[in-house]
Amino acid sequence: MPRILIVEDDGDLQQILSLAFNREGFETHYAFNGKEGYEKILALQPDIILLDLMLPILNGVEVIKLVTSNISVREIPIIVMTAHGDKADMLEQSIRAHGVREYVRKPFEIKALVGLVRRLIAQYPRVAAPQSEVAKGEVRLDTRFRTVWISGQAVATLAPTRASVLKMLLEAKGPVKREKLLQAVWGSNEHVSALEKTIQRLREDLGPEGGKRIQTTEDGYELVG
Repeated sequence: MPRILIVEDDGDLQQILSLAFNREGFETHYAFNGKEGYEKILALQPDIILLDLMLPILNGVEVIKLVTSNISVREIPIIVMTAHGDKADMLEQSIRAHGVREYVRKPFEIKALVGLVRRLIAQYPRVAAPQSEVAKGEVRLDTRFRTVWISGQAVATLAPTRASVLKMLLEAKGPVKREKLLQAVWGSNEHVSALEKTIQRLREDLGPEGGKRIQTTEDGYELVG
């Protein structure tokens, strides 16, 4: 499933685009300002980016410069969306010089944009990175950035110890005994209170509903995906 990140501060347009790409089978993510957008680019490693130019905190041009100067994400194709009318040709030439693949002016046809996105993904396929994700059901952990996702939505970036515990719960086919968690994460069976506190904080990180997925068993814990 191709992964798209839409960085757009117009809530109405963001919703329209998200719905359209969801219907087309994309894993759709979104950001409403340039800073959030760049952070999600690093965490998500999307297959393609839709980027508005007029963004708060960091504008689109600043995001482009950050992306194209970062070796881990600079090959991700970017489609710029803008309502700029003044000196539009000069602006287009400028941002293409920074590595932007395509440039569309608002308003645009959604169907045409979807076609453009599919063409660019086919033309610039992402080179598979080393496996860095573990998942169970709808819960997914990116072990590089310690980011946890539930049903395709980022919910938290975990502290290292919590990420280690969650990784073990995700990799297990059933319950994990307390002793196994203690030995693997703390190297000793003497840190039971630390484990209990870590599980409590991990449930809080996953949110009111996500936290319920971590269940206490007779001699340990189990994550229900």
